Amino acid sequence: MGHNICAIIGHADQANPDSIKKYQLAAAFENGFAIIILFDESMYYWHNKTGVDMDSESEDIDWASPLSFFLAEEIGFKQYAIIQTDYFGGIGTQCASLYEDRIAIIKDTSINEVLFALGVSPTEGMDCFDTINLGDYRNDEYYYWDEMNFAENKPNMISGRVPKE
Repeated sequence: MGHNICAIIGHADQANPDSIKKYQLAAAFENGFAIIILFDESMYYWHNKTGVDMDSESEDIDWASPLSFFLAEEIGFKQYAIIQTDYFGGIGTQCASLYEDRIAIIKDTSINEVLFALGVSPTEGMDCFDTINLGDYRNDEYYYWDEMNFAENKPNMISGRVPKE
């Protein structure tokens, strides 16, 4: 089964649900962390609307950009990870960076290393990735669909939408 997402992850107690909804972003809340699932079409919209640069500073993470830093700040994150997965059947890549005030503290390394530095404490027998249930969120677009949105009716999620003018 494939896994293809880019997300901003921060402490749930810093995440402002009203800001997440204002920007119509998809979010999941897992074990004390907020996972803000980024979708290309939504990010293009917010780039055009805000004028904030969307060019990534990373070759391995598409949305390690000023636009993501802006959204993280708007949501209320002080320190946050930006992660990306792109694999199918165990073959592919994953990468993460840890940021504080738009500055990379740890750059372009494993997701588990960054999540641990962010404060994820692995549950016994699991790694950080599994502790916050990242394996449940396999494809970013599923959480932005107008119909059959995977976040609908899930108490730990906020549905995303691609804004329309």
